[in-house]
Amino acid sequence: MANERKRKDLFEQWVESGEVENNLAIIQSLSMQGKSIAEIAEAFDISRRTLQYLQKEHPALEKAIRSGRLSVVAMCQNKLMERVSSGDTTAIIYALKVYGGEFFNDRKSVEAKITGTPVSVQPQVQIYLPERDSEAGDDGEKEK
Repeated sequence: MANERKRKDLFEQWVESGEVENNLAIIQSLSMQGKSIAEIAEAFDISRRTLQYLQKEHPALEKAIRSGRLSVVAMCQNKLMERVSSGDTTAIIYALKVYGGEFFNDRKSVEAKITGTPVSVQPQVQIYLPERDSEAGDDGEKEK
């Protein structure tokens, strides 16, 4: 029984039948269209879990999905840079936030370090009320 071969998975069947290049191109195209793993799996009439398993077992399959996604990212980056070059203020601000690092990011991370024993902290609040006109009555009208 040691000589008994294990059953070939779908990817190995594609290799054997010569369909692997065509199917990888289809997978990459579906990935470029923004299809989810479940939708790509459905196109090949397999479950999402099966496709995830095949991705782990066959790097070429994972590479096809990843390169499809990366090509979409590259297209978006090119469009963004076109808009930045044309002077689009919104695009410029977005690009600075994404590519400019901490300096341009308005979501600054704040690190709180607590040392020693916890102390009850009372917020200090000052409320400024307008001075009340000495001549005005309770209803705000001037008295005669």
